[in-house]
Amino acid sequence: MARLTVGLDIGTSGVRAAEIDVSKSTPVLLTYGQVGLPPGSLVDGEIRDATSVTEAIQKLWKNGQFSGSSVIVGIAGLRAITREIDLPYVPDDEIDSAVRFQSEEVIPFPPEQTLLSSQVLADYTNDEGSRMRRVLVAAAHVDLVNGVIDVVERAGLVVEGVDLISSALVRALGGSSSAAAAAADTASPTAPAEQPEAIVSIGAGLTVVVVHQGGRPQFVRTIGSGGNATTAAISAALDIPIVDAETLKYRFGEGNAQIAAAERVAQPSMLELTEEIRNSIQYFASLPDRLPVSRIVLTGGGSELTGLLEMLEAKVRIPVSFGSSFDRLDTSKLDLDPEQAALVIPVLASPIGLALPEPDRAVKKFNLLPPEVAQKARIKRIQERTLLASVAVIVLLVLFGGWKFLQVHNEQNNVNQLQSNIASLNAQVPKYSLVVAANDAYTKGLARRASVLNAAVDWPLALNNLITITPAKASVLTFSGSELTATGTTGTGTAVAGAASGTQSAAIGTIDLAVNGPGPSLSISEAWINAISMSQLFANPLQGATTVEADGSISFPFTISVTPAASLSKNASLK
Repeated sequence: MARLTVGLDIGTSGVRAAEIDVSKSTPVLLTYGQVGLPPGSLVDGEIRDATSVTEAIQKLWKNGQFSGSSVIVGIAGLRAITREIDLPYVPDDEIDSAVRFQSEEVIPFPPEQTLLSSQVLADYTNDEGSRMRRVLVAAAHVDLVNGVIDVVERAGLVVEGVDLISSALVRALGGSSSAAAAAADTASPTAPAEQPEAIVSIGAGLTVVVVHQGGRPQFVRTIGSGGNATTAAISAALDIPIVDAETLKYRFGEGNAQIAAAERVAQPSMLELTEEIRNSIQYFASLPDRLPVSRIVLTGGGSELTGLLEMLEAKVRIPVSFGSSFDRLDTSKLDLDPEQAALVIPVLASPIGLALPEPDRAVKKFNLLPPEVAQKARIKRIQERTLLASVAVIVLLVLFGGWKFLQVHNEQNNVNQLQSNIASLNAQVPKYSLVVAANDAYTKGLARRASVLNAAVDWPLALNNLITITPAKASVLTFSGSELTATGTTGTGTAVAGAASGTQSAAIGTIDLAVNGPGPSLSISEAWINAISMSQLFANPLQGATTVEADGSISFPFTISVTPAASLSKNASLK
């Protein structure tokens, strides 16, 4: 069965989404899309123009072919970080509490405004012989996360998870097997596969540097600049609009005088960015017990700038290559030619990584979704499932009622046939004794018909009446109806004491219900009993034990008898 996941990346220059079927051994990319954002809509990863972002997401879903409205959204910026923490060994179900207690020492945000999620990196024994756990902690300021969730929900989508862009990049590109990466491995034969690898995503406003080893992030740094810095430098130096400067930026090397001038003024910003990336790699290498970074994998729209890869490689003196998130996906359903793929690959790494599961199923994805949002999503899923179940019950009841109607109709046809036979006998056999015999047969047929009609419940009629008298704040969770036979041991065909009114009521059927309504008072159960007492079709209400649910509502079983007033003999269309 297909299991579809949608990753949504809200970047500085646009919103992008990718839908993946993750049930296959090789995940299948089903569809993707992107819509641009006006400048200033997102600054340092934080929403500044909620209206523009909301409209862009709505347009993305309107133009795309995404099958669902639930998304995993990514966050990045100066208020979204990761830290490693060493803890005394605690069971898995106590890790979150232990992390929150100790994180105050390493997380720069106020505890009450911090959302945390953790992954166990390793268990080990320290020098003193104590069991320890090394935990990778993702932390984000609640304002950053709530800002992203707000625009997504305003666009009509449901946020089922909030993950770090850095972790998404590792899932999408970690250990990339592209031809360029393979060439980098060949150029550095001494770099073992288990050495750390750096993934650098250069966006319009932010550059994310994440170092991982074996698919587990070890170091993350967000640089507060990207491709927009180069565009702004060209625009200012040549006194041209930002849009024109952006166009010139991707035409470096063409030899035109204006383009050559743009290349010269772009060099300082490119050098500054490569210096920041190199400093990040060097800082990681200076940490204790770290292996050297074996190579750098580039992605993001800003990584396509001509000469940037060579400039970075000269700075860091390790292999640098472009990564492709398509390498580990089945993209056959998209029918992309190489040129089309080359245009979208650099900007799809983040949404693809957000949609992908962790390669190791024992490792849970980071999820910085606030508890109240997660609770709201759970309630909505329960409501949707309850609605579907109710519709299914109603359909089954209608089908059952139709089947019973057909059964009675067949008996009516049998009676009609019998009447025809009697008429034929009367015409063919004039003898009085045969006429009497035929008349007796006819009388028995009428009695049989009456017996069937009197004892059979008109279920559509009963169901419609039950829906009509149901109190406004009550909901029926389950419904089960049955007819009673004349010789049944449940008291059918005999008088049964009325539970509410004290009267006697014959029963031709029973209905068992499970009812839910607001608590904690018993007004819902009293309303049910009063409603049954006022109906001519039902009697003998009997309520079971009341259960108080987690959300404060109450639930209880309820049994009622179906009176002869609800029999098929009362249906005028059968007379």
